[in-house]
Amino acid sequence: MEKIAVTGAALPISMESQHPVDLDGLLGDGPFPYCREKLLPRAPAGGLVIACTDLADPAVFEGVIARYMRKFPGSDRRAVVSMWSLFYFSILTIAPSVHLFVHRRAVPLGLEGVSLVCDEDTAEPQAFVYSGDVRQSAEPAVDLHGMMLQHVEPVVAAMAANSGLAPKLLWNNVAAYLSWILKEIAYRHETAPVDGGLALLNEPTWPDGRKNPMHGMMRVARQQCGLEFAQRKVCCLRYNLTGVGGCGEACPLPDGRR
Repeated sequence: MEKIAVTGAALPISMESQHPVDLDGLLGDGPFPYCREKLLPRAPAGGLVIACTDLADPAVFEGVIARYMRKFPGSDRRAVVSMWSLFYFSILTIAPSVHLFVHRRAVPLGLEGVSLVCDEDTAEPQAFVYSGDVRQSAEPAVDLHGMMLQHVEPVVAAMAANSGLAPKLLWNNVAAYLSWILKEIAYRHETAPVDGGLALLNEPTWPDGRKNPMHGMMRVARQQCGLEFAQRKVCCLRYNLTGVGGCGEACPLPDGRR
């Protein structure tokens, strides 16, 4: 196991580590198998482990993206960073939302104390390692908002500063996955109300009164036949990557739909 800029000899272990919550066990045979092995109480034996706080260090971030760019030789670096962030934010939004709204479990995912597990060769994000206790969540939307403030907001700022990407593009990457999984939860698990989570996407302001950076990022568009579909406000640039197809109608740009 390779570690990049992880301070200390080992990741911290919570007092509950003797009896950790089995997050994958909670998933059982349910409709969310893609959430398995995404949130880990300890680092795996293999892989590249990076303290999430260290992504603010330009040298660390550049080292990660340099590895990832090997998958897309000759491609626009901004598109490469955006694609990398799509993997990062998909893991950070999908599995935690399922555990919050379906299982009522809040995983401690503030930026401090959380590490990212990446593929050793490509640095593609694979999972997060958390420290601290998984606890019962009485208000899933409140805990989701906390994660937005304590992890997503600072890491978006760091990625934008180190890549030249607009923060709104990165927030749209977050919103795309969050919107999808909340609607999927509502469809697959009708007893799990997600209204509070959707409000964090759709309301102009967040509960703390600040402007919502995801507001309007996912829009309902309509085909000529009348069928509705979700469309991004800001293109993720993936169509600029070698060997990667576009997003279809979800992309706001004609070139990005190919």
